[in-house]
Amino acid sequence: MSGTDADLRALAKAQGIYLAFFDLHGVRHEASPDTLRALLRALGTDADSPALVAAALAEQTADAVPTEVKGVAGDPIRVPVPHPCDWVLRDETGNVVAEGRATDTIDLPRLGVGYYDLHLTGDVQSDVFVMVRPARAPDLASQAGIDRCWGTTGALYGLRSATNGGLGNYADLGAVAATFGHAGAQFLGVNPLHALGWAMEDIISPYSPSHRGMFNIDHIAVEGGLGPTPKADLIDYAAFRGRHRAALEAQFKQRDKAAFAAWCETCSDDTRHFAEFEAISEIHGHDFRTWPAALQTPGAAARKAAGKRAEFHLWLQYLADIQIDAAQARATQAGMALGLYLDLAVGPRPDGAEVWMNVDTIAKGVTIGAPPDHLSPEGQSWALAAHAPGPLARARYAPLRSMLRRLMAKCGVLRIDHALGLLRSYWLPDDGSPGGYITQPLESLLAVITIEAHRAGCLVVGEDLGLVPDGFREAMNDAGLYSYAVWQFEGTHLGDILPADTLPPYSLACFGTHDTPTLSGFWHGTDIDWWQRVGWLSSGDRAARHSHRAKQRASLRDVCAIPSTAHIDEIADTIHRGLAQSPAALVSVQMDDVFGELEAQNLPGTINEHPNWRRRLSVPVEAMEQSAALLHISNVMRDARGTPAHHDDTDHPEEAPA
Repeated sequence: MSGTDADLRALAKAQGIYLAFFDLHGVRHEASPDTLRALLRALGTDADSPALVAAALAEQTADAVPTEVKGVAGDPIRVPVPHPCDWVLRDETGNVVAEGRATDTIDLPRLGVGYYDLHLTGDVQSDVFVMVRPARAPDLASQAGIDRCWGTTGALYGLRSATNGGLGNYADLGAVAATFGHAGAQFLGVNPLHALGWAMEDIISPYSPSHRGMFNIDHIAVEGGLGPTPKADLIDYAAFRGRHRAALEAQFKQRDKAAFAAWCETCSDDTRHFAEFEAISEIHGHDFRTWPAALQTPGAAARKAAGKRAEFHLWLQYLADIQIDAAQARATQAGMALGLYLDLAVGPRPDGAEVWMNVDTIAKGVTIGAPPDHLSPEGQSWALAAHAPGPLARARYAPLRSMLRRLMAKCGVLRIDHALGLLRSYWLPDDGSPGGYITQPLESLLAVITIEAHRAGCLVVGEDLGLVPDGFREAMNDAGLYSYAVWQFEGTHLGDILPADTLPPYSLACFGTHDTPTLSGFWHGTDIDWWQRVGWLSSGDRAARHSHRAKQRASLRDVCAIPSTAHIDEIADTIHRGLAQSPAALVSVQMDDVFGELEAQNLPGTINEHPNWRRRLSVPVEAMEQSAALLHISNVMRDARGTPAHHDDTDHPEEAPA
């Protein structure tokens, strides 16, 4: 290795870039010099010449005073300082909490949960961001007074109803929540509800949002409805959006101006900026990077360009906001202890509003993806933007804080997709260099998540699937975040699926997800056939995969005592009963499995090769309440899960909602 390469690797390591990683099969992948240079550029460091590398290395010195400090509410917090200084500590409202003079260490008073600013003057001039988190995020016992529960998850877009016109909406969401709540479910999980962008007409994936802190207007229920859902099994988004948006435009003219004005008094600057983005996108296109230079960041020019049209897009966020609140109210009124279970996508699209509003914290020249794993044998390029750790920290995590606050206010549970990204993120350089991992500030991100969860009284589930580094799950669970256990992935190195009693107690457990085959599809190997159809498997590979699946089925028959003559409905019952009897605190049953669907909602790694995000549920919303399938799963889960043990909330005073 040359001295130049050694310096480059030293600089990369100092900035948190992984020099190598092991894949799912234990194969070591070493980061190439091109990858290291591309990732350093994304972090804001120019390393395109030996001189630049040497200069950047020379600057890699630790700050004398930390830029941020983390602590637990009620615990002592000490801040080292190199020289005597005066200090003052302020809370989020600017009020002085404490002040004093220090020689070598500042001993802060015992603080409550929240964010604080520590300002140093004198021989040391510095500002320190102080994050004080709860000992743990809220849990099921503290929020619902029960030990264990079950719920369901499904695709909101795929709901059929008498009035939605083709795409499930927020009124349907409330109706389904009430139906499942009456059946004993304690939560209803759906795909992300993030805004996709008015001008981005081709985007349908809920995991490719324009902004994760704003809401999808496709799901707004219009006054009077749009008529029944078409009979077709697949959604025609273009046809639906044409009719739906025309109805929204007409309804806007008749809006309740007083109610809207009252809501606007409390809406955030972020929401206003988003509305301006949407208005400008109608003029200049969905990709803000092609807009006139003066409009490529929020400000006076953007506000002027958006004009009165921004009010329409702000009104759409108002409708989404109040309709999601109404759905959550219906859920809890129907007996759901937690209600809505929402999903936070990995990142926003590079051309969308979230990046436009946060250009200073976004990593340049890279997108987020994943190396090959059991979800996608070819690896995945998600084409999503990433917030760079350093700039995000300097912004005091403001984009993350505001996003979490908005989402957690709407639900009882929030799932963080690809939670491994809290520890490390796999970035793919735009220049075609191989991807590599970037270290993320786990402790700081957990502090923000737990602070916001504490304030909202919201449970958090971290989707910890894939290549999980040692110690990550423990750190996540210690902070109060639930793990995410997908039973079909819980197996031995030989491929045998483990018994349900091995599922982690502090987890949300399910058999499958939107990214896996349905229970029926798993049993019949439909995902394997799709893999061959899209060209990932040869006929020989397909046979080998089916052989492996047969081994998995045999192991499930063994651990669940499934007779060889059992029909798929009996198999599903036995698997659901196993889930219900498992130690997992929360158990989720896929709505597709409740109603016996075969095909999956998504095939990871594909866009057009598989009808992702387009499948409709066969059972209409109005027919669910009297459905024999719903009554049956309710009985199975009640009989196997038992009656939850209730707790006295006073046992957990520190976990109570803010």
